[in-house]
Amino acid sequence: MSRKSSSRRRFLAGIATAGAAAVAGCSALPFGAGEERREAPASLPADAVGPVEWPASPYPVAVPGSLAAAHESRTRELLDDVPTDPDLPNAGVAAAIGDDREQARRRADAEVPDGWPVDVLSAWRRRREDAAEVRGAYRAATGADEGSDLIARRRAVRDDRGALASGLEYRAESPAAAVLAYEPIESLLAECAGHVAPRVTYPDDPVAEPFRAGEAVARVEHARAAISDAAGLREAYLDGRDGATPQWASLVAAADGLRGSVIRTRATVRERTGGEEPFADEDLSGTVAQELVAVSDLRTESAVEDVERAVEADEYATAAVESGVALAEIEAYRRAVAAIRDGEHREVPSESSVRSAADRAGTAVAEAVEGGGPLATRLVRPAVEAVGYVADRIAEGYGSVRRSQAELAYAALYANAVPPAAEFVRERLARGAVGDD
Repeated sequence: MSRKSSSRRRFLAGIATAGAAAVAGCSALPFGAGEERREAPASLPADAVGPVEWPASPYPVAVPGSLAAAHESRTRELLDDVPTDPDLPNAGVAAAIGDDREQARRRADAEVPDGWPVDVLSAWRRRREDAAEVRGAYRAATGADEGSDLIARRRAVRDDRGALASGLEYRAESPAAAVLAYEPIESLLAECAGHVAPRVTYPDDPVAEPFRAGEAVARVEHARAAISDAAGLREAYLDGRDGATPQWASLVAAADGLRGSVIRTRATVRERTGGEEPFADEDLSGTVAQELVAVSDLRTESAVEDVERAVEADEYATAAVESGVALAEIEAYRRAVAAIRDGEHREVPSESSVRSAADRAGTAVAEAVEGGGPLATRLVRPAVEAVGYVADRIAEGYGSVRRSQAELAYAALYANAVPPAAEFVRERLARGAVGDD
């Protein structure tokens, strides 16, 4: 989940800048390089929106505490190998490494942000990577050449990843159980693959390029952490499950069918809502509706792309989850367009209306989770993250009243669409294959 969670945060940040660029008739106009649409500064109090409480984790078993403990121990071990005030020939490099060490130490000592246990692991992997980068840079600056050792470590991680991936099989009691158990494992396998690739090579002269050396070391350290977590989660899930059987064939068939359902549903909704620009004949400039259409359109397209990517990458558990997300996003888009056509979201936003939108989003999340089962809980995650992101932006003094209200309104629409999307995915998983919809 860490890869998608990080990606989702970047996506939300994109919405908060160039993403909501729709103007008169909500035509999305591109900005020039680095240009953002100017908006009035935020005028909301820091407590106008509170983050939604995270629901119980949908992961089917408890995540072993030993996994996070191992990351923390390794993080502190790496930092302990670096002096507080490094004594190096290059005073500038010494100062930079000292500063980096202090920052990494502060991050290691900080509380882990809210989320699910798999998110705790994600936070610790990033902290472990930071610590490895500091240590790698320090050792390079002292003249230690870790190039050959790094090649061997990278090869070992790649071999471990290949062995785990080839033997995955999606062993579980049912296809639905396999989706929830193996989606985070697929995410970790992809995360490992992304970091173990030698995109940053170890320098021939590490003393001259200590920070590049540190980055190369850190990427392999992160890859090792990711594959360790993947193996740990798989072991925890299968422990004592004598009745677990391979669900590979069912997930492959379901994922391919769900992709087709997503594509057809998007095409149908586009046609029925008026194509690419459903409000081309109206001027929505300056309204919450303008932002709402832009946000919903971006989310829908991004969600459909995530489904395509997962299927093409043979990540079938992820494809099933992303299909549920995409179907909920498409339905939220449809409802947003319908509501605007009924005259909603055209009022001048205020602190009071933003608070009301936040309350509706929180209620929608709670209702989606209640009685919806673990799959619905997993699918509602984007709404929880969206509300939390809006709350963070307001607390930091960013984000307009209009944009905040639009994002909160969309979070509520999305959460309301989660239960039927979850039910659809569950039915298709139960079939193992999808016919015509």
